[in-house]
Amino acid sequence: MMQFTADDIERMLTEVRQSHADLAARAADIEALTATATSKDRVLSATVDARGELTDLRITGQSWRELAPKELCAKIVAVVAQAQREVQERGRALLSEDGPDGLDPTMGLPSADDMAEMMQTMLEQLPGGRHER
Repeated sequence: MMQFTADDIERMLTEVRQSHADLAARAADIEALTATATSKDRVLSATVDARGELTDLRITGQSWRELAPKELCAKIVAVVAQAQREVQERGRALLSEDGPDGLDPTMGLPSADDMAEMMQTMLEQLPGGRHER
């Protein structure tokens, strides 16, 4: 039968709180991500935020005027999609840096208190695990 002392539980809760703080910091980094993609001809550039929403679209020069509307629209869609892929890749890269599998900080994190409560509940479910804080 596994017994946990109050010190063991407090140490585990401290680790949970630190993990939460680390994940919250990573979530803030991900939330601040942006990506800008530029067309090969440098006529179009698009910037998206962490959610992939378009925040800026720039058209430079005059050569775009020579494009058929359908062609211009296709170029815009392509450059926005390129920026969206880039911001997703950056977000995945940040998450893969020692992050727990399956966690997406952009979807929100439980609070440190919620995590501590979850940990306490898990400990209470272990044999002999009923401990008071």
